[in-house]
Formats: sequence, structure tokens, C-alpha cells
Amino acid sequence: MGEAISLEGTSIGKYQILGRLGGDARIAKFLAEHTGIGKTVELHMLGPEEPANGEAAEQLVRAARVLGAATQRNLQGVVDSGRDPDGRPYVVYEALRGDDLASLIAAHPRGMDPMRAARIVVQILEAVRALHDAGVVLRSFGPSDVRLEPVSGAEELVKVRTSPAAALLIEGGASELRSGSYSHHLAPELKRGDPGLDPRVDFYSVGVVLRQLLTGRPRGDDQTLSDTARRALARACAEDPDERFATADGFLQAVALLLPADDRPPREQIPAPDDALCADLQYLHLRRTTRHGPRGDERGDSHLELLPVLITIEAVYRRFGEAVWGTLCERVRGVDGLLPGAGNTPVHLQRGVPVPLFAEILGVVDELAGEGDLRLVAELGEAVAQRGLSTMFPDLPSPLTPEALVNGFPYLWSRVARDGEASVRSLGPRSVRLQVRAQSTPSLELAGFIAGLLRDALRQAGAHDVEVTLIASQALGDGADRFGVEWT
Repeated sequence: MGEAISLEGTSIGKYQILGRLGGDARIAKFLAEHTGIGKTVELHMLGPEEPANGEAAEQLVRAARVLGAATQRNLQGVVDSGRDPDGRPYVVYEALRGDDLASLIAAHPRGMDPMRAARIVVQILEAVRALHDAGVVLRSFGPSDVRLEPVSGAEELVKVRTSPAAALLIEGGASELRSGSYSHHLAPELKRGDPGLDPRVDFYSVGVVLRQLLTGRPRGDDQTLSDTARRALARACAEDPDERFATADGFLQAVALLLPADDRPPREQIPAPDDALCADLQYLHLRRTTRHGPRGDERGDSHLELLPVLITIEAVYRRFGEAVWGTLCERVRGVDGLLPGAGNTPVHLQRGVPVPLFAEILGVVDELAGEGDLRLVAELGEAVAQRGLSTMFPDLPSPLTPEALVNGFPYLWSRVARDGEASVRSLGPRSVRLQVRAQSTPSLELAGFIAGLLRDALRQAGAHDVEVTLIASQALGDGADRFGVEWT
């Protein structure tokens, strides 16, 4: 504190120090004023014991350089930088107004309005996305790093502070996390000694912040929360990084469902199907309808085998008749060219059927004959398994067991698609986690179709009480299509 008193009223370059804001022994933070224009700023400088060319100095300069490139309205901006007469670096940031998020959480010990919480977290994630795009991982992040600046009316502008614990990926490393880091908000792998160079550590921290805003506590049972909030927290705060959101976009989609939209009622006002897979598909479909849905510039060239596509078309015609088939042909260009009589069979056998075409077929049929929530897509997958399991998958063992089927999931995928890496992530007693990653043209419709096919195939293999869930979708920015399977 003596250092703050001794510096108050002194000048560093063109900035006069007004008072101490915080920081630590390595990097001190002061409120200052530009002596020429009278603008209030935040000045970060080295502690008195830190050398001009030491680790703290390098960290201070690196953070300013990289964070200065990550310009975004929800980030505390870099204004200036320089060196004092002794050659010690300092960095100048915009001064922040308002209260920090920790004070707001303390004022709402039982949580706050979910819509206000969502608006705050959406802005935090916008800042985190900008940092990740600039090659910065915060690693240690909590409510004290967030300021809420009042704007007009009841609006709030979120400002995320810079952090000395941030890992600058373009520099190829990170400093050691110190004892002052947030214990509740640290991702489990960081507590185990991982350096934290994976951006998904930040999603864990933001997930804990979201839980605090909704419940008032960083840990605890989320069962009192809405389905939408529980799903977002389960993904963000998953113990396994691979189970978390892969990108800020995916997390943004999930949080945005807590907010009202002109063309979409809140998730909790839409009846959720009792069937777990159908509920997952409905939820994932809603995620992509938010303004944070999949980016439109993604392109790919993946294809499917012709046989499962033909069996699907046959199932559509048998189940829904001439009227739905005729409308489908009118709305989806090229669907009638898939039929054997169209003369294109040799080409489709060689090149395959484009994934976007198959996805469009499934989506349009769901609109025409279903509820528009992708439930029918899973049912079509089941119908295809019923009609052609042995035809499509001739190398499955006989007699077929559930364990053999799920262990053969990479083979099943290869007989449907020509793109993507299918694998068995974990296998337990009557339960398994499966995934498909690295698809050049991922599709939510295809993932739902595969889930339905898998569910009926398990029943044919003798499994009972089969439950298949679609945990994540690569088409929505998740790292992979991930399926959870349980049976008795």
C-alpha cells in the first residue's frame, strides 16, 4: 500500500497517477489521467522489485501486443504503452466504470433472472471468442475480471479485463499459474498441472460464472434450472475437455436459447419430446436457429454411399406416399435423379451422394410429414435399419450382440459415409460413447439419422431399453458428433 501512496500524484510519461486499483507484487494497476486531454485510463506497470527485462516485463508487453490486436467492444481496450525513465515498460488500458460481476453475484445469493444472466454471458463469450481468434487463452478467469458498465436504460455493457495469467499461443507457452488464481473456476486439467493451452479451459470458467449468475453458487446441483440452462452447463463444465464446447460459437448458441427471439419462443415454452434422442435433436435444431448458429461460409465435399440413400428414399415413399414424394421432388433439386431408373446409378456408385443433398432430403421430409424438430429424421434412420441392416452391413458378426455392434461402429459409419473418422471413445457395461469427427461437411440431419439407425440396430442385436442420445454435433461447431448409448 505504501507503493500506491508514494506514486499517487506522480507522473509516468504523459500520465499522472490518481490512485491504486489493485494488481499484485509483479504487476501493479493504477487509475491515471492523460495530462494533455484529461482522459482517465488504467495504467499497468511493473512492481518495484521486478527488473526491466524480467519475466513479468515480458508478460506485460506480450499481453498488450496480442490483446491490442483483439479489438472487440467487450474487451478492455489497449490505449498506449511505453517505458518509464528507468526503461521499465508500462501499458495503458481504457478505464472501466461500473461494478464488477463478483459484486452482482454477491447481491443475488439465489441467482438472478436467467435472461439477464444470459445477456451478460453472451457478451463475455463474444470477448472470449475474440481473444481465442487472436491466439489468447485466459486460463484463469472469474467474476472479478468482468465489469458491468451501465449504458442506456437497463442495458449493460460487459467489459472483460486483461489477465496476466493469459496464455499467448503465438508465443508458444504460458507462465505458471499462481496461487491467486480462481480455484472454483479453474478447469480440472489446470488443477492437475496441465499448462492450459487449450481454449476449452476458458469455457469451463465461463460455465462456472454462468452457474453463479443462475444459482448464486459456483458448484452444486443444477436440477432446479431449466432444461436449456442444464444442457449449457453440462457441456461447458464437463470434466473431460472433449465433452465441452469446442468453440465459443457453440457455447453462444446454447446460452442464446435462454433469451427470447421474435421468431422462436423460449425453449421452455416448446414441449420437449419424452424420447431422449428426439429431445436432443429438437434442442440441437434450436441451437442452430440462433444468431450464433453455424457460420454460412463453411464448405465441404463429403459424400455418402448410394445404398443407404436409396433405402431412405424407399422408406419415405412407402411411409408417406405419392403426395409427400411429389412435393419432395419439387423442393429438392436432384432427388429424383437418385432413383435407379434415372440412369445416374453408375455415377452415384462411383462418386457417392453429396451429404448436403441427403441432409436436405431429410430436412424437407421432416418439414412435410413431421413436426419440423428433426424427430422424423431419427425415425427414418430406424426404418432404414429395419429394411436393410444385413444388406448395408454384410460383415456384421452372426449372431449379432449389442457389444459387437457398438464396437463395430467405425465399420457401420464407413458403410454409410465416405468422410469422417468414427471411433469408440469409451465402453462400459451396457453403455458406450461413440463419436464421428473430422467431417468435411458435417450435418445435424445425418447425425440424427445415424442415431436412429443405431438405436434400431441395437434392438435387432437383442438389446432392451435402448437409449441413444446425441450429445454434440460437429455441424453446430462442436468438435464431433458424439453419441451416448445405453441398454439392458
